[in-house]
Amino acid sequence: MGRKGKNMPASIFAITPTTAAVTAGGVLPLTTIARRQCGCVNQLGSDSIILERAGYYKVTATATFNAPVAGDVTINLTKDGVAVPGVTATETITTADTEVRSIAVSGIVRVNCGSGAAVLQLVNAGVAIETSNVAIDVEYLG
Repeated sequence: MGRKGKNMPASIFAITPTTAAVTAGGVLPLTTIARRQCGCVNQLGSDSIILERAGYYKVTATATFNAPVAGDVTINLTKDGVAVPGVTATETITTADTEVRSIAVSGIVRVNCGSGAAVLQLVNAGVAIETSNVAIDVEYLG
């Protein structure tokens, strides 16, 4: 029998299944909640996830994109505007406008007791891109 009600972990799965332009240094969009279970993990605006309870969260994110110029595309997960160490990935575009690439980042994020809520974002630290799909899955681990 599956888990139900308060025994389910708090989680959110947010996506942007449509095309979106993201500038170099810009934040990847997260426009639609595809699934949300319980409290403590919510969408904040159209590009952020807010973690409202102290503890650990497992984060997995993917993006499919192309780029109008050749260069490196680096996606960083940030918590409160600071890159989370180790939760970054880079893909190199060698031919502008023709290569479609996918990138994924995954890691554990901690919200300290007494620190208040934390905000997660996916930041493009490389060349400008056009995404065709962005997804983030955040699960509260306790």
